Amino acid sequence: MNRLKQTKFWIIPIVLIIGITLVFRSGVFASKDKTKVVDNSLSVKVIEAQQVDLVPSLTFTGSLEGQVSATVSAKISGLIEEVFVQEGQQVKAGDPLVRLGTVELANAARQASDAVNKAQANYELALNDFNRYQTLYEKGATSEQQLDNAKAKLKTAQADLSSATANQSSSEQQYSYGVINSPVDGLVANKTATVGQVVSPGLALMTVQDINQVYAVVNVEQKELGRVKIGQKANVTIDAYPGKVFSGVVDIMNPEAGSASRMFRVKIKIDNASGELKPGMFAKVQLTTGNNYKVITVPQAAVLQKQGINYVFVLEGGKALRHQVEIGEISENTIIIKSGLQPGEQVIINSVNRLNDGDAVKVTQ
Repeated sequence: MNRLKQTKFWIIPIVLIIGITLVFRSGVFASKDKTKVVDNSLSVKVIEAQQVDLVPSLTFTGSLEGQVSATVSAKISGLIEEVFVQEGQQVKAGDPLVRLGTVELANAARQASDAVNKAQANYELALNDFNRYQTLYEKGATSEQQLDNAKAKLKTAQADLSSATANQSSSEQQYSYGVINSPVDGLVANKTATVGQVVSPGLALMTVQDINQVYAVVNVEQKELGRVKIGQKANVTIDAYPGKVFSGVVDIMNPEAGSASRMFRVKIKIDNASGELKPGMFAKVQLTTGNNYKVITVPQAAVLQKQGINYVFVLEGGKALRHQVEIGEISENTIIIKSGLQPGEQVIINSVNRLNDGDAVKVTQ
């Protein structure tokens, strides 16, 4: 009996030891702070490099002006008594725009007319006397001296009549300046004339602009002038009409560069029968300068420049590989790639300044 108790005494510790060993081996008490595998790959977006058709062109910004823009001003001093038009009103050449007070001018014109009548009467009297003395002289009834006196009086009367007629013409013209007429067909703009205003010769009162056709006026640098020709077609866009393209043609090229800018003014004529285009609007002009050709383009964000050298990163086997490229023209948000990139390659288009050659990356949408 004692031996059985002794045996149980040894068996229990052994079973406990075996049980504890099995529990520890099972990992129940294993550390929960095992090192996890961290994915340091940078998330990127890619596009496939594709060839696209490109139309060689030049792009300029400028502004619109009327084909004909006439400044209306007074030719004489005076007080404005009436203004016949408002801004934006359509007028024809010869239509009255402004009337000045012309009482004094009217009186002067009337006096000039009276002077012409008086001179005309004197001339006719002198002519009759001359004709009578000439007849008498031919019959020997008067002396040569009397004939010469009649001739001198006739010449004087003729000169007086000529002077009076010239003065009448001048007076009537001055009187006509009291009504200021439109020099051209067009729309009234920039009106400053008001009733009661005292004006002087040359003071601008308004402009009249013919906008059935307008010009988009741009400045062209000397290096690009050889690519611009009279008759060249152009596409013109206006901020006020997004998505709409107006057709134009190069109509005028200034042969001399501006003294300050050293650039050449070029005018692109645009039909404007609808009147949508207004002088002073900003315009963007694109001139086609050659035939279509294929190029590879990428977003500007895809190109990285370091020390004057341009790179793009291409996705290959889950890694970003740096490719040196030669770039061409920049158009809006894209850059032409002239060499260093092939169609179909996957180009990374974001976070390129955070990448190094060979970095692991993962693509996200």
